[in-house]
Amino acid sequence: KELQLKPYLFQKNAKLQMVYAGAMLPKAYGPLESIFQSIAANKSLFDNVEFHFIGTGKLANDANSYTIKPLAEKYGLWHTIIFEYAKRIPYMDVLIHLDAADGVFILGSTEPHYTPSKSYQAVLSGKPVLAVLHSESSAVQVLGQSGAGIVLSFHGEKELSKIQNQFVEKWNEFKNFVELFHASSVNKGIFEQYSAKAVTYQLTQLLEAALQKKN
Repeated sequence: KELQLKPYLFQKNAKLQMVYAGAMLPKAYGPLESIFQSIAANKSLFDNVEFHFIGTGKLANDANSYTIKPLAEKYGLWHTIIFEYAKRIPYMDVLIHLDAADGVFILGSTEPHYTPSKSYQAVLSGKPVLAVLHSESSAVQVLGQSGAGIVLSFHGEKELSKIQNQFVEKWNEFKNFVELFHASSVNKGIFEQYSAKAVTYQLTQLLEAALQKKN
């Protein structure tokens, strides 16, 4: 904020602007398509929102290596509700766009072990978070306990229909959440267990145990 840099991929307007920043995992496209199906079936509920996908291209430096655009075009959402900027941008620039957004969108994978690292920068951005995550992802508990956002959880590929059926409900819940959201109320202490200090401590404990076993 001290640098006073401005976002350049999109400009502030009267709509609720959501940012997804980062690469897409191969097994995240199933959940994404379910979300797009839900939005397409309820377009009037999303007239006042823009989802901006940043750095989601197949090739880091290719502005035309779209991954979101084909799905958005398939469901008639491209450049009305869904926007994509495929090329990677510098990390500082990502933070600038998160700061400019009204909310942060997080999308997980159908694989239970995957927890998006972007969950943590999303919370630190001070913006309300809307997340669609596998029910076994550690971020589900973290986001819930911290009070940072609304989560739609699902149990892998077998529950993709759950995403489609419940996304509108969660979206309405999120809009109400945004109106009452204050960044100061987020419990960031929940994240301490994932800090470099805490993880390093766990590592030293394991190394100590391994040395004792060897001796």
